Amino acid sequence: YAISDMMRISLAQYVIVFLVTVVSAFFVGQDAAYTALMAGLAYAVPTSVVFGAAEIFDGDSPSAVAVLGGEFVKILVVVLLLGLMVGYYENLHWPAFIFTIIAVANSYFIVLFKDIKDRYPWQQKPL
Repeated sequence: YAISDMMRISLAQYVIVFLVTVVSAFFVGQDAAYTALMAGLAYAVPTSVVFGAAEIFDGDSPSAVAVLGGEFVKILVVVLLLGLMVGYYENLHWPAFIFTIIAVANSYFIVLFKDIKDRYPWQQKPL
């Protein structure tokens, strides 16, 4: 089955959340692991919802308006969730919080690892 770039980004975000949570639990402790898990999911879940909606409603290539509108709503939801987390979670571990957000937000670069022949068909060698 073919996997889209948006699905690849979403899956990479969940893998990164899992890895950062496990590393935080192992090296720092339970509070850091909970912080990493909540911060990572506060970013990954809205991203998955936006990507899923874009693929369901717009098919293979969503329009620019749909992408920008979805990203705007996603950013608002992420900021709201992270703000609620900072305000209500008393045992917040700031280094784990910041590291997780940076790691999950930079998972967009996973698309760069896609095979180059799929991205640039003119560079394929003739049979």
